[in-house]
Amino acid sequence: MARKRRQLEGEAGELNLTAMIDVAFQLLNFFVMTAHPVAVYAHLDILRPTPGGKTLEEAQFTDLITIMIFKDRFSINTKQVSQVQLEQVVTQLAKLGKNQSVLIQSASDAPHQRLITVLNMCAKYGLKNLSVLSM
Repeated sequence: MARKRRQLEGEAGELNLTAMIDVAFQLLNFFVMTAHPVAVYAHLDILRPTPGGKTLEEAQFTDLITIMIFKDRFSINTKQVSQVQLEQVVTQLAKLGKNQSVLIQSASDAPHQRLITVLNMCAKYGLKNLSVLSM
């Protein structure tokens, strides 16, 4: 009896944390390796033409217009423009079709006011299909 009593009085159950940490890292590795990145361009809402024919607005534009906002400049489809030129381009886009898809990318160091200026331009001329991303 003395022998059994010593075993029962021993330390209360210890958990081996090393094995638990190993399992946690294995699960982390599994989820990181099997995760699929989301394609941003695949989820943009772009109006597609109907099978019967295209309207004038839909036939004019098939490409995505990208406006990039930096700390000291703007660019449209990788071409550097001033704020006045940007407004002229947005005006022309709105005249040709209000359903044009516009992707607005803002640099992390760009002031928020510059993004608001571009969004106000698009709203002023009636462009509706806007997507905003940060770079």
